[in-house]
Amino acid sequence: RCRRSLRKDVINTIENGGKYSWVLLSAVLRTSEVESRATRASLTELLSPQMGKDIVWFLRRWAKTYLLVDEKLYGQISMPLSTAFGADTEGAQWIVGYLLEKVINNLSVWSSEPELANDTVELLVTLVEKRERANIVVQCENWWNLAKQFASRSPPLHMLSSTVQRTLMKALVLGGFAHMDSDTKQQYWAEVLHPLQQRFLNLVNQENFAQICQEEAVKQEIIATLEALCGIAEATQIDNVASLFSFLMDFLSSCIGLMEVYRNSPETVNLIIEVFVEVAHKQICYLGETKSMKLYEVCLTLLQVYSKNNLGRKRLDVAAEEDQYQDLLLIMELLTNLLSKEFIDFSDTDEVFRGQEQSSGAGRAVSAADVVLYGVNIVLPLMSQDLLKFPSLCNQYYKLITFICEIFPEKIPQLPEELFKSLMCSLELGMTSMSSEISQLCLEALSPLAEQCAKTQEKDTPLFIATQHFLKLVFDMLVLQKHNTEMTVAAGEALYTLVCLHQAEYSELVETLLSNQRDAVIYQRLADAFNSLTASSTPPTMDRKQKVAFLKSLEEFVANVGGLLCVK
Repeated sequence: RCRRSLRKDVINTIENGGKYSWVLLSAVLRTSEVESRATRASLTELLSPQMGKDIVWFLRRWAKTYLLVDEKLYGQISMPLSTAFGADTEGAQWIVGYLLEKVINNLSVWSSEPELANDTVELLVTLVEKRERANIVVQCENWWNLAKQFASRSPPLHMLSSTVQRTLMKALVLGGFAHMDSDTKQQYWAEVLHPLQQRFLNLVNQENFAQICQEEAVKQEIIATLEALCGIAEATQIDNVASLFSFLMDFLSSCIGLMEVYRNSPETVNLIIEVFVEVAHKQICYLGETKSMKLYEVCLTLLQVYSKNNLGRKRLDVAAEEDQYQDLLLIMELLTNLLSKEFIDFSDTDEVFRGQEQSSGAGRAVSAADVVLYGVNIVLPLMSQDLLKFPSLCNQYYKLITFICEIFPEKIPQLPEELFKSLMCSLELGMTSMSSEISQLCLEALSPLAEQCAKTQEKDTPLFIATQHFLKLVFDMLVLQKHNTEMTVAAGEALYTLVCLHQAEYSELVETLLSNQRDAVIYQRLADAFNSLTASSTPPTMDRKQKVAFLKSLEEFVANVGGLLCVK
């Protein structure tokens, strides 16, 4: 009851602009201090981990909202708040030091409580993710002690869960980009990142690494390093991407070598792939052409090694849990992240990579399309209806193939025959047998494919024949079947592009539908509705204005004939 009251008070405090923040903050700080003194007196067994979790829950939200507020973002701000915890105040320095001490104390005492430890390191991230707070944090001796302790894998930090260690590394990296003179910053990285790199290289370069790699201590060291690399990637921001990308690229090639060594250890393989997923997710949008190409190349090599190691390997246990297919899910996430570069690109990076980004006179050796289509060659043959029953796998799969159709429609006709058929079958299955969300993704994939056919004007290709089949499916969906009204726009856009491509076949579908009507009233309503839908005197084209007019008419069409012919 007390915990629910505390959280309710926090929400009220935020909603009321901090009206009660002073009373609430002092009460929580007093409670926190009682907890800290109890731990110092070895009375931890009398304390509740849930209460500790709630204290950190509050302190994190309070710090994020009120500590060192950027006053330039507000027209007016509370004078007591600015005076107590604003920039260059003793209060801000004191509370930052106190919160850091709280973090260190919690990680020492509650390392075996995953949820409390995770909330604690999230508080640490809050302290360093904003430069003004981080500048104070790095002046604290406790911060440097924490960094040294974690880098040396000293107890009790090495006993923290992998998720907590990953977030802790993220916090330590973010703190390293606070304001420090060059010598201090060099010393900091020497104590945080260099030990990680050195231990890893010393381990994998041992002559007998292939013999000792399966020993538990060695595997734990590799896993800890991979988790740390994920944390480093998660710390990426626009102002640190240049440094972090260079550091991580040195590891990625070595990680590919580990794929060979641990090919029979799914957990380790998944973690290796996850490193690439995080690097692509956090950094690809900031990378210029040369850096992007380097990432594409190393991702392509990763996929080639994965493909070689899994060639002919079949998953026989169809009743296995979803996490048994985590590798496929991660590969699709990686491909989707690489595709995102095509529509989320902040790489005006002459500033980010000043002096590093050199334009090459040679053409692009590897592009996002090369990597993604190679990955599709891996993923598509492995996907089955049993696998598509797993929601996260299904969603990621259809998101990926929709992105590919939207971004690289010209590549689809170039797919090998079996792969092309598999892709078309997947789209049909998604439209007819999956959720409305999946169906909408498939409909969105059809328009660019039809536009690609119209652009090439080749009528004897497999893609052209496939779009003719999809015309009937979309026509039936809109006219004969009950469907989610939210899909009408996506279905309408797909129908319009398909009608532009197959006008004679569309007219034949309409005539067949009308000829089957025995009720004169229904026949006339349908005939009038179809006439209104395509009332333009000119044949439909890919013109945007015509498409908008068609979609508007389609809304009236659905309203007039919706439910008239629907079959269950």
